[in-house]
Amino acid sequence: MQNISTGTLQCLDVQLKVLQAVPSLLQNYADNLQGKLIVSAFRVCFALHGSKTAVVANTAAASLQQLLAFTFEKVAAEDGHPPNDTALVAIPIQERSIRVHSSASDAYHLLNDICLLTEGSRPPRLLERASLTPEFGLELLESLLIAHLDTVSRHEEDVYILRTRLIPLVITILSQKAGFNVTARAVRLLRLLIRRFLPIMIAEIEMVMSLINHLLDPSTSVTWKRVLCLELYRDIHDDPELIRSLYAHFDQEKGRKRIIGDHLAVLVRLAAEKPAVIGLGQLSPGSEPQHNLASEQIAIETGGLSGAIGMSADEVGLSQQGLNKTWSTVRTSCIDQVDKIEPPVFPATYIYSLVLTCINRFSDGLAKFLLPFTIRPDNKSKRRQKPSPEPRNQDDSTTDDNEDPSGSSAEARARPSTIINETILPVNPLMLGSNEKSDQIRTSALIVEHCWPALLAASSTFLDAALDSEYYHALIRSVQRFSQVAGLLDLATPRDAFLTTLAKHAVPSASAVSFKTSASDNVKDRKTDDVSDGDETKRGSRQASGTLPESQKYSDPSLTPRNLLCLRALLNLGTALGPVLRDSWSIVFETLHQVDVALIVTTHQPFPPTSVDRMDENETLRLDELNAEKNAVEVATSRLFESTSNLPNREFVQALQCLGSLVYGVSRLPRDHESQSTAKAELSRSAVHSTHHRFASTSAMQTNEAATAEGTVRILNRTMQMVRWNVARLSLTDPSDSGWSIFIRLLIDHICSPAMVSQVRINAAKNLNEIVNHLMSFKSRSSPKQQNETVSRCLEALSTTITCLWNSKGTRGGLNCSLEIHFMTLGTLLSALEQGGENLRCSWETVFSILNSVFERIERSTPGDNERPFEMVAVVSRSPKLVRSSFAILQLICSDFLASIPDRCVLMLLDTQHCFCTQSDDLNISLTSVALFRNVSDFLQIDDGKQRRSFIDADVAQCGVDTDLVNLINAPGDNISGSALWTSLLLHLGHLYTDVRLEVRHSALRTLFGLFDACHDRLDAEGWMMCYQLIFLQLLSIAGMELKKPEDISGAEAGGWVDSAVLLVRGLSKTFILSLGSLSGHKILPALWQQMLAKFSSLLDSQSLALSRTVFESLTEMLAEIETTSCTENISLDAAWMLWRDNNPTLSGLRDRTDNNDALAAYLLYINQLHSMLPGGFDKGQAEAVLINLRSCAIESTATAYGSDINETTTVQNVVLRTITLLPIAPPEVLKQTVEELTGLVTLAFQGEDNGGQRSKTYIALSKAAMEALDSLMKQDSVKNHPFMANLLALIFHALEVPIHLKYQWQRQGKGTPTWKKATSTFLSILDANMDGRCSGIEKVMQSMWEAIVKISDGIVAADTDRCESTAAINTDEVFDMESFSRLQHSIIPTLGSPSIPDKTRRKYMSSLFENSIIHEPHPDDLARPEQELLDGLRSQHIGRVQDLPPKRRSKMAYLLLDELFNLAAVHDGSVKRVRLAQMAAPYLVLRVGLVLKAYACDQPLRGLMPQPLSQKREMFYVLQKLVELNSEPKAIPATSVVQSEHKKHLFLLFGLITKALKAAKRDEEMRAALTKVLDAVGTDFGS
Repeated sequence: MQNISTGTLQCLDVQLKVLQAVPSLLQNYADNLQGKLIVSAFRVCFALHGSKTAVVANTAAASLQQLLAFTFEKVAAEDGHPPNDTALVAIPIQERSIRVHSSASDAYHLLNDICLLTEGSRPPRLLERASLTPEFGLELLESLLIAHLDTVSRHEEDVYILRTRLIPLVITILSQKAGFNVTARAVRLLRLLIRRFLPIMIAEIEMVMSLINHLLDPSTSVTWKRVLCLELYRDIHDDPELIRSLYAHFDQEKGRKRIIGDHLAVLVRLAAEKPAVIGLGQLSPGSEPQHNLASEQIAIETGGLSGAIGMSADEVGLSQQGLNKTWSTVRTSCIDQVDKIEPPVFPATYIYSLVLTCINRFSDGLAKFLLPFTIRPDNKSKRRQKPSPEPRNQDDSTTDDNEDPSGSSAEARARPSTIINETILPVNPLMLGSNEKSDQIRTSALIVEHCWPALLAASSTFLDAALDSEYYHALIRSVQRFSQVAGLLDLATPRDAFLTTLAKHAVPSASAVSFKTSASDNVKDRKTDDVSDGDETKRGSRQASGTLPESQKYSDPSLTPRNLLCLRALLNLGTALGPVLRDSWSIVFETLHQVDVALIVTTHQPFPPTSVDRMDENETLRLDELNAEKNAVEVATSRLFESTSNLPNREFVQALQCLGSLVYGVSRLPRDHESQSTAKAELSRSAVHSTHHRFASTSAMQTNEAATAEGTVRILNRTMQMVRWNVARLSLTDPSDSGWSIFIRLLIDHICSPAMVSQVRINAAKNLNEIVNHLMSFKSRSSPKQQNETVSRCLEALSTTITCLWNSKGTRGGLNCSLEIHFMTLGTLLSALEQGGENLRCSWETVFSILNSVFERIERSTPGDNERPFEMVAVVSRSPKLVRSSFAILQLICSDFLASIPDRCVLMLLDTQHCFCTQSDDLNISLTSVALFRNVSDFLQIDDGKQRRSFIDADVAQCGVDTDLVNLINAPGDNISGSALWTSLLLHLGHLYTDVRLEVRHSALRTLFGLFDACHDRLDAEGWMMCYQLIFLQLLSIAGMELKKPEDISGAEAGGWVDSAVLLVRGLSKTFILSLGSLSGHKILPALWQQMLAKFSSLLDSQSLALSRTVFESLTEMLAEIETTSCTENISLDAAWMLWRDNNPTLSGLRDRTDNNDALAAYLLYINQLHSMLPGGFDKGQAEAVLINLRSCAIESTATAYGSDINETTTVQNVVLRTITLLPIAPPEVLKQTVEELTGLVTLAFQGEDNGGQRSKTYIALSKAAMEALDSLMKQDSVKNHPFMANLLALIFHALEVPIHLKYQWQRQGKGTPTWKKATSTFLSILDANMDGRCSGIEKVMQSMWEAIVKISDGIVAADTDRCESTAAINTDEVFDMESFSRLQHSIIPTLGSPSIPDKTRRKYMSSLFENSIIHEPHPDDLARPEQELLDGLRSQHIGRVQDLPPKRRSKMAYLLLDELFNLAAVHDGSVKRVRLAQMAAPYLVLRVGLVLKAYACDQPLRGLMPQPLSQKREMFYVLQKLVELNSEPKAIPATSVVQSEHKKHLFLLFGLITKALKAAKRDEEMRAALTKVLDAVGTDFGS
């Protein structure tokens, strides 16, 4: 060491070599370096450190640090293994001395000398010639303390040096004007000393901390020194335990300075020092990129502050005022820039950013320490595993809060909680009892209790300053954490103060001017210990209570993202502190509502002059951020109300009371409202003392009634949002304890209040309906009794709502609003029944009361009114919409829940159904309501032990009138006879028959008869008789009375009653048939049959075709069934006959002039059925009556709408003909009448005019069918011997004459055989059947019969061919007529020549043959005039004709008739008959041939060389040939003296015409030859 010491004066290289040897010495000779040797080593290094060469100086400095570290390492090693052989050295400390080992002694002296060298005021003991700069000295001390802090703290002597040397040194440096680098190193040393040596240097640290607080005053130190002090405090705040220790050693101890309190007071002064620098009142947000705060948020959540505020979207807009991470921070702290001699340049706002950081870290430290103690140890695992009503991301509250509430997550949160959450109350850390942290917990509580005013004042200042997003979010989190800590410590004053501050900054500044809450009043009223002596703290407290700077009073009242951020923090605090908030809930709820109102006003405000298109990018980003923050607020609100499900009942009721009082204040219900007193009484425990006063601030924003209404709607929705999460509580807890009464009364007051507008009332109704729906569908493990109580409570709420709704008069919402609310309530009941109606075992009276509430009036008339046998019910509904909604509920009940309805309530159900049936708003509802009676009937027929049987028991069967049944049902007793209930149901259906609507009556009847159809086998005779007497006969009486009304008064209604009567009769007939099995052989059947016939007769008096048809059809079916069951002897057939006889549908005036075919068919089928049941058939009188009615039916039957009787007979016509065949023929008079009726039917088709294709009755088919009937009748053997046969044939032939003569003239012939052909065939058939073998008898028939035969013959041979356009048809018909004529000629010739037949009859016959045998039209002059003889026309003179004369279209028939003339004139057997026929035919034959000859003689000369027309020539040759061949009857032509021939007299009569024709045929050799042949015959017969 001596050699090394001498090297310090050598050259540079030697000095460096010396310094390089120091580490080797320390390594190789560590045990020997002590005492003077170690001192020598320090002296060498100190000497070289003073070198002006930087390399040497720096190397020496490093060597000094190594030596110093080596020294204390030896001390540490010595402490670990103290040497036994080393002598102890005594070291004086104050007034005493201690003994230490040598290494500790060396360390003590070296540490003392270094302090002295650094101080520079006194020479050191060992290093007397060393020198040391303060900067390096402080650096050595700092490195020593950092590396060997534990070693130094274990040695009392070293601590003594720190107390007596280092602390004064630091104080001296801080108090004097030392340079920046020295001061910075001193502050760094002080930071180490405070952290490690606080408990053992309390007085010294108290002194230096007081100095630090003093240096923060701007008047006592420069700015950079204040910055260093704040950075020191910033680092101290990083250690929450150190803060608690400082407070415990100083603030908490009497007689010591309040270091922490003074520090916070200084922060208050610093915060308000330069308002312009921090942008106080401007609220200018900064712009910066978005940061990922997930890790920070996780740390916060881990620390215990649930729902802490996280970062939202970046705020926009750049300002150089205020605090911003861009310009308010430095890259390296000043305290770390120890190498700089001059103070660094830092922003003017940096000092205020340090203040803000201190505030934030102070709050964070308290929260991170205390919050874990608030969780119950046995609930920590439960909280992690507790099922949540809806899954939620717990990793990052920022992410959660920014979720879109309109999405699925928000919808999930909006759903009610159906989980009975376990109540988890936070633990007050002060109540934990004794533990190792008890002192620190109490210290922390004292910090909160005494330091909150200063912290609040400073925080309030910065809340009003211009902070960027990161700073503002950090500040909000700080306020939030402190508020939570205060609340969990049950410190109401600081809690409410901070809540009020957040609330004040959550609303727009224009509203915040007058924002005062009960909590803030409590802050001023409560007496607490003095918390601060400074004016700044007092000013901060006043600021927190509601006084804002002037600049803020005139700021824009619109919402900003920061307002919503504060609101979100407040809501999260409400979530965290819910169990301990009590009266302070009003702060949270009122703030939330004020923000809602501000949102309303902002939404209703028009756009500024600058349109959206001209908005810059920053403004667009600002709007986006505002929207994102709104979403986050909604999520936080949802979480807040969700958390109320964990509150105990008392705390929940307190929250509900606060919110309810707020609702009343917002809606401003008048105090004289009928329900206001009740509501206020229930809310009397609310801690909000002046609701209306608090909301004076929002009145300025509520610019119109719409905004006020919307505000009320929002606060009602908030209330509902909270209640929704407490469905389990409301369901399972007594109403007085769960808040049910408060909430329901609140909603009903707003629903029915006259002061409320429609929007508010409807919203309140929606909320009421929603909570009722949730409660009734709530599934829990509660007892059935408890579930029934819940359901009853819900239904009673709905019923009360409806009752109050219509009892309140003059509502502002008007009728439409009340109807809408009523409609919503019905929808709620429907939904509730759909979800859990099967479990409803009580309150059915309430359900039916709600259903009937849709009817404003229900009017009933007794059965005696208006002579009606049934009670009439008239209802007046409030609205068709309500009726439809209520009916949906009724449908659900009748389809699914009948088994749940008690017996007594079944009657209410029937009455309700009846009301819906009789309502007139919706016909479909009425019809469906009627059909629902079937469901009830099916239910009543179930035999389940409650005596519900569908058959009618003896007691019910004795009920003769409706009132008897009512008395039976209302008899005392729990159970009602199922028979009585079923009978009551039948009566309700019977009552509906009095309804004025046709469809309702029909539906009721169908349902009624359907019920009997289903259960007829279970009714005995007495039961059936009761039903007939009590229901069916009464219904017939009603129908009869309605049908008696004059048509001009109620024509349409009468028509409807006819239809109803029709349906009634049909159903009754089917029911009667079903009941015959029970009534057969019973003594009551004859009387019942008589009564029914009497009722039917009364119905037939209505003269309705439809009713007549139905009555007779039904009676036919009933008679058929009676005949089948052999009950004929038990009924009166005479009464049935008289009913038919006196009620012919065609014999009286009819009410409905429609198609009567069905009615007549039923009428006729009835008589057929009755005929089959009469033992002897019809007697004479009955047969005559039948014929009369049959003819009227045939004649008066109407034409069918979609068919015609031209081709086929109608049903009526068929039945008429069939019925005629049933009549007896034994009485001659009856047979004659029968034939007369049939002949009348034959000619019926040809009466009147032929209207061609027009739709009408034609009777064509009937006429043909009647011809067939006549043909069949006249062929019977019993008829052929009838005494009146001639008369019968005359009648028949005259009838058949008509259609035969109308050949081609009557166009309506129908398909198949024409009527004239049918008539011809029938005539010939009848004629053949009655002429064969009885010619003698036939000769004596009456003249009219032969006249008819001659006329028929004329009709056969004649035809108006001009009426027929078809040549083929003419030819076909000509053949038929020729055949028919041949048959006729065969039947009547020679009988026609009988002397009993007048000559005029034969003359008509011959005239017909002559006229129809003409082939070519003769000259008019050739035919005799009426006054002339038949052959006089042949003697006339006239000029011939040269035009061609067309032959007749039926020339074949003409030649046949011409042949018949030649045949009749020819000689036969010479009988009288033949002679008479020949005499009558000869003149007509001569005339017929003369016309041909004369025409040729006159016309041929005029033709010249032109040949005769072929048809005329053919006729000429045919006539000439027949003349030659004819041998005429000698007696046919009178004899003359000239002519002696017997058989050629006809040629003499024609001789002149023959000679003229011969002259005219001079150019026609063939004709001359034919004429010559005729002349030769003349010459042969007559000779010369």
